[in-house]
Amino acid sequence: MKEMRTLGFDEREAIMAILDLMRKQRQKLPPGQIVGLQIHSSPISADLVVEDDHGERITIHKNATELAASLVNYCIERRIKLPTGGRKFVEVIAGGLNLIIFLEEAPKSEKRTTRAPRRVAAFQD
Repeated sequence: MKEMRTLGFDEREAIMAILDLMRKQRQKLPPGQIVGLQIHSSPISADLVVEDDHGERITIHKNATELAASLVNYCIERRIKLPTGGRKFVEVIAGGLNLIIFLEEAPKSEKRTTRAPRRVAAFQD
């Protein structure tokens, strides 16, 4: 059996995910204020838009691999459980970023319920 999980991220969460990984990797962010995220569906990518004090806009481009790494890191930092195995990739669904986790074999439940044999009282006359 195969399993596919999808985690959807709104614009604010996607921006936070990108910024968190950039900080973790010590990548410099240009001075200014973040004004938005432009998501592209073909090929999948995103541009973080930063506006400086003079009104000029600078874009920081992130490809699909960088976006997937950002979203996975975001989940790990917030203790959102993700399966360690499986392919993880990003898709654009309804204009938003979604982390897709595709498992070739669905994980088996760790909790196994076993019932103890039921004792039947013997009737005596």
